[in-house]
Amino acid sequence: MRAKLSVEFIGTFFLCLGAILAQAPISVAAILCALIYMGGNVSGAHYNPAVTFAIWVRGRITGRRAWGYVAVQLAAALFAALVAGLIHGHSEERAREIISTLGESAYDGVGLGCFGEYIGTFLLAFVILMVATSRLTAGNSYFGLAIALTVLGLSAIFAPLNMAFNPAVQITGSTYGLFSAFMSETSVAKAFLQEFTYFSHFSLRSLMDLSCQLLGGATAAWIFLTIFPEDR
Repeated sequence: MRAKLSVEFIGTFFLCLGAILAQAPISVAAILCALIYMGGNVSGAHYNPAVTFAIWVRGRITGRRAWGYVAVQLAAALFAALVAGLIHGHSEERAREIISTLGESAYDGVGLGCFGEYIGTFLLAFVILMVATSRLTAGNSYFGLAIALTVLGLSAIFAPLNMAFNPAVQITGSTYGLFSAFMSETSVAKAFLQEFTYFSHFSLRSLMDLSCQLLGGATAAWIFLTIFPEDR
């Protein structure tokens, strides 16, 4: 179990870090593909609490193992937020961006955003269930490529909405600003207050997105079992 949890931590950390710092979706897809082949035969290479939830609902892992995976995935997400924040820093431009954003509602486009997270995570989880857990595709060597291409395609389709499709990535994206304050060009205390205000402003919206991601994963598992009852 220790090896499985360690691989989940490492994979989730680098996926979340890449998702925040990378400038192009293809970079995230490339590192995800490598990480899947790196950890697939050890932990199953979930790197995503919504995927772990889907695989648990599908009945391939125990609740104890699922909770262990989710715990290390969330820890890795926060560690990635720390590293990304220290790398990104808090500039005067970032401070002006926060002030401008706080004047807007956190719920602009919330319906479309939640729907995008739901159907995007559903597709990602369903592809994973098909290529990594189905008896029809057992032993294939393309599972990592299929999953990475799904992420790349979803990133392109939902580019204007800046979707995550992963609660771990969602948490990293929501919290890295808090850590960036410690690399402020001016006052650390002032920067942290700004970042905390920004975090609080969007916290409920982030929780809504996260809930839709988990729901998308659960729906994928339910539909998978409905179509392939022999895979129970």
